[in-house]
Amino acid sequence: MRGAKGWALAVAIALAAGVAGSSAAQSSAELAMPAGAAPREPDLIQAIRSLARYCADILLEPTGKARAEYDYVTSAWNDYEPHWHTGQVIWGLVEASAALDDPQFLAPAQQAGHWWVSGAFAPPHPFAGLVNAVHGDKLGPILINWTTISDGTPGLFALSRATGDAAYAAAAIKAGAWLWAHTRVPPDIPGGEGLFYNIIDPVRGVVVTDWNPHRQGPDYDPVAAKRLGAPPIAELARPNIEGFLFADLYRATGEEVWKMRFLEQAEFALRRQSPNGLWMDFEPNDPATGVVHPRFNIWNAEALLEAFALSGDRRFLEAAARTAAFYRDIAKPDGTIHYRLFADGRSIPDSVTGSAVAFNGVLMLRLRDYGVGGFDAAIDTAARWVLANRFADDHPDPNLAGAVINTRYRLKDGRTSFVNRDVGSSFGLRFLALYLRDQRGEDVNHYLSGKKS
Repeated sequence: MRGAKGWALAVAIALAAGVAGSSAAQSSAELAMPAGAAPREPDLIQAIRSLARYCADILLEPTGKARAEYDYVTSAWNDYEPHWHTGQVIWGLVEASAALDDPQFLAPAQQAGHWWVSGAFAPPHPFAGLVNAVHGDKLGPILINWTTISDGTPGLFALSRATGDAAYAAAAIKAGAWLWAHTRVPPDIPGGEGLFYNIIDPVRGVVVTDWNPHRQGPDYDPVAAKRLGAPPIAELARPNIEGFLFADLYRATGEEVWKMRFLEQAEFALRRQSPNGLWMDFEPNDPATGVVHPRFNIWNAEALLEAFALSGDRRFLEAAARTAAFYRDIAKPDGTIHYRLFADGRSIPDSVTGSAVAFNGVLMLRLRDYGVGGFDAAIDTAARWVLANRFADDHPDPNLAGAVINTRYRLKDGRTSFVNRDVGSSFGLRFLALYLRDQRGEDVNHYLSGKKS
């Protein structure tokens, strides 16, 4: 979808200058809230409804596939890991439908679910059961990333629970079973205990164990691979607990073996957490430079909360709290979290990552309802931030109208790319829906453990 190129470019320049809260963003009573005040319920409901419409009407293509990045310069959408982005839009729409008691948002979520499951490999392909969740972007149109699948599956399980249609969960179950059977690092690989290989190549029909496409490029070179040897295992494999896939397999099937496997996975993830609450050993974090990804660690911490819910082991709760505290403390006083973060607490104020603000809001909200203190003010700040940092509902470019600001600036080969990413809106929608429940006096964890949506 295209439109209002000149307006979008002007907005891009304004955002690059650091005025995310300018006239491009919401200017209603949302911006007039007293400092420190919790957002009002009518404002929350209006924002949830607006975001849900944006996710359903703009972020989802007619096929159900999610769009990912809207380029201000070209007024065009770019693809990026569509299976996890689609899964997160589905999850947000399911939560919005439930919070508002409005079933209209389930139909587009189901259309997206149909698209997601249609990508499964069929027999006699050796990957039968796995979903062809291509990474895209710099990894090209072939390679599959483990977490491109697992970051999307929570939405599939939520959709099955909300609609009673088991087909969505069934596809996620098959994919999870395939990943368990084929991607675990063998026990004889030093440093690989409890890890899962990241990359799968469906053309060669292999799980990639000797090449890091993030550093060495997407095109596998067998001669170079033999000459150089396998990269360090931490570049090839991770705990891959993002999206708590095996926990959802347990809840969906009732098979105790999946609970045991998930808690084992969580135990290994816990062992590899750094004292600051991060997982610095693994990409996309970088221990050499101290660079911290704005969402990766929160994904892991969210999964550890699921481990706590299943086990009652407070070590998982305390580990998740360490992660939430890092992001709480690295955020600016107004709640802003930038894209370029460092383990020493620094950040570079360029790109604005609304998805990290919202995602850590979810994490802090759940921690508070589990009785962990220290997050009250930060939760309200995150909610105010999401409300204030949305493009106006009447923005002249429909590709942006109502979206949460989540920018990314890049300069490559002399070309400037400045995009707004979909994940600010999908994560923002899920956070606001849970925050609304919390403001109404519900225990968010009780709701999630009861309905798991």
